[in-house]
Amino acid sequence: MKKLNLLLALLFLSYQASAAVQLMATRVIYKSSNTSAALPIHNESTGNYLVQTWLENANKGTANIPLQVVPPILKLDAGKDASLRFIYSGTSLPSNQESLFWINIQEIPPATKEGNTLQIAIHNRIKLFFRPDGLNTNLDEEAKKLIWSKSGNTITIKNNGPMYISLNTLNISSSNSKNLDLDMIPPFSSKTVTLPTGYSITNGVSYSYINDFGGITEIKNHSIN
Repeated sequence: MKKLNLLLALLFLSYQASAAVQLMATRVIYKSSNTSAALPIHNESTGNYLVQTWLENANKGTANIPLQVVPPILKLDAGKDASLRFIYSGTSLPSNQESLFWINIQEIPPATKEGNTLQIAIHNRIKLFFRPDGLNTNLDEEAKKLIWSKSGNTITIKNNGPMYISLNTLNISSSNSKNLDLDMIPPFSSKTVTLPTGYSITNGVSYSYINDFGGITEIKNHSIN
């Protein structure tokens, strides 16, 4: 009976955790002309939660980050909304390319009065892009400018632009079509992926990326070298 109660508690808490503190965006774009950026959050549960937030750099370290999150910890009552604000100190970030940071949101559930109950604290991590205004381009343009080249069963993707491009999938084919999951490409860098056995790319590539709103944008029949 105790095992059954624990299993039911785990299932219930997993549901509670997924329905507790909700992030109202999948990424934050911080334009340098703005004094701050914001991330709305909402507590969908029936309990009062604590929310702890901190920032990491692109390598997921915490040293020398010229941004701060306000407030770093807050109490979010059941059914209530709040907003996390991100403030740049105005120094050290490059003006010729985007900078990437990771927003960490740790929810702390209310104490339970029931025995044999395991509480789960959910930790979310999403991207914050600091975008200088002087780039004179946008994400859609840069995603279309990617240079694709193939050698044998490998594909190299080159990003000559100043923005992070979060690629989603690449459509490849053999006798059946298949989507290959891709990764984010930082500014002025490249990545190489290996095609699965039996799959190839011939005349062009069709791929998708994650846009500024967190949606998926497709690009079809892009040229490949």
